[in-house]
Order: sequence, then structure tokens, then C-alpha cells
Amino acid sequence: MKQLKLALGSALLASSMAAHAGPTVGLDPTGTGTYTTYADLWTNVTDTALATGFIPGLTVGPGGAAPYLTELRSQMVIGTMSNSNIPALVTPAGLNTTFEISKVVRFQELVDAQTPTTAHFTMPASQSAAMDVDPLRAGVQNLAIFLDQIGPGAASKAVPGNGTNTVRCYGEGITSAGCGGLGDPDGDGIMILSGHLVFNDASFTATGPVGTGSFDSRFMIDYVDPAFLDIVTGSIFNDKLTGTTNVPSFFTPTSMWDGAVPSTVPFLKVDSSQSFAAVPEPATLALVGLGFAGLALSNRRRAPSTGPAMAA
Repeated sequence: MKQLKLALGSALLASSMAAHAGPTVGLDPTGTGTYTTYADLWTNVTDTALATGFIPGLTVGPGGAAPYLTELRSQMVIGTMSNSNIPALVTPAGLNTTFEISKVVRFQELVDAQTPTTAHFTMPASQSAAMDVDPLRAGVQNLAIFLDQIGPGAASKAVPGNGTNTVRCYGEGITSAGCGGLGDPDGDGIMILSGHLVFNDASFTATGPVGTGSFDSRFMIDYVDPAFLDIVTGSIFNDKLTGTTNVPSFFTPTSMWDGAVPSTVPFLKVDSSQSFAAVPEPATLALVGLGFAGLALSNRRRAPSTGPAMAA
């Protein structure tokens, strides 16, 4: 009976936790809080990433240089959305024709191991204030997502390939030139989410002039605009990215979203996708805690008493 109660209690707690794992994210591009699309995976069109401060060929680690900081910028445009619960593509009508969703990222990485042909990147202890992409919110936010109404009468600022006239209008300075004109009522776009880096594991391998990289970055969501997105703060934004430095001739970016010119190495042609992981709400965590406490108390009440013969 005791084992049955423990099993039932464990199953109840597991089902409670499972009910709050792997959420779908609701989207309302009109900003009225009427979510018309729910997806758990966003996939981006091919775009650009730029690493600065990276020293190709340096040996880092035992017998070589000490770990050092580098910086990664990326800019992405959401191309499709899918829902694995259906499963199906659920890309909302009008995406990249009447509105677009763009992601910008800027964070420091720590090169903790490197050979002449490979490199491994992890997280530093903290992020420089210069990495902040959301000056309106407290703390250093490394991720920002924007929704931009691009029609009618205006072209997207984020064409796949990031060629001529595709520099984002976000932020201030030269990247805002020409934004907010006819057919672009929200100018720079509306920031609908921001968050900070909580995990990073990346590697890069070079073979002659060709380099390939794999990046796993995770951000905790600190701000969300509920008029556009149905997801709670404290959730985790999982960012999976692959890239290559073998840049084809048709891929000719001229400037990053923050004005940085992609002339340093490595400059990456990248593809990526994002998924979401929930952090249980405080009420759920409290129930789970009470459940475990109840199980522990039940065990304690049923534990045999320690008599003199058992004392050592």
C-alpha cells in the first residue's frame, strides 16, 4: 500500500510538471491580445551573424593562451512557424508580406578552448553593458524580438540574404535612417520580447577557407508584450543556430542591424530556429513542493520507531 501511494503521488507530481513543459507560444500580429497562431518552433530565413574579437588559429588552454572574450551579433527573420502538437506548419497569414518578426542578439562569449582549426565557446561570468539590446528594461538584455508592420506600401527591411536596403530600422543612429515613412506606421517596429543569456555552448571548425559552426544559446525572457505574444516571463527561449564562413557570392550583407560592418572573421551565413521551454509558475511549484512534503510526511509516519536495540 505504501508503494502504491508513493507511485500515485509521484505520478501526480510528474503529470503536474508535464502539463507545464514545452509550451506553444501565441501570436497576435494586430496587437489586440487575440492570439490567432500557436506554435512551439519558429524557423528563420537565412541571415547573418558576425563575430568580433575572435583570433583565428590561436591555441587556448593548457600550454597556450588564457581564455579570452569575443562577441557575437546575429539578426534573423522568422520565416515559418510550426506546432508539434498537431503537427503542422501554422505560419500566420501575412508573415513577411504585411508584417515581419525579427530577432536581434548581441552577447559576449568566452573562448575556453581553441586549436589552430577548432574553437569552443561558453559563457563569461557577466555581460558588458554594451551588449544591451533593450535600453528600456533593467539589466543587460541580450535578445530582442520586434514586430514590424510593413504594409501597405512599404517593403520589408529584412529580405533573405540581407542584401541592399535590408539593414534593420531598430535602435538609434544610422540604422534608423529612412524608417517610419509611408506604409511603415510603427517606424522601428515594436519590441515584443527581450531577455538575457543564461546558457551558451558553441563550437567552430575550420577546414582551409571553409568554416562551420554550431551554436546553442538560451535566453530567459524578462519582458513580453502580452498584446502580441502569449508566453510568460521566466520562460526559456532556446536558440539553435548553424553557420558557415564559406559565403556564396549571392550572400552580400552590407551592415548589421546595429551598424557594424561584417568585415571581420568569422562572418557567418547562418540558419537557425527557436523553441520555448516553460518555467513552472510559482503556484505550480508550491503545489509540487506540498506534494513532495506530503510524501515525505507519509513516509515518516510509517517509518519504524528506533528502539534501544537499534541504537548504536
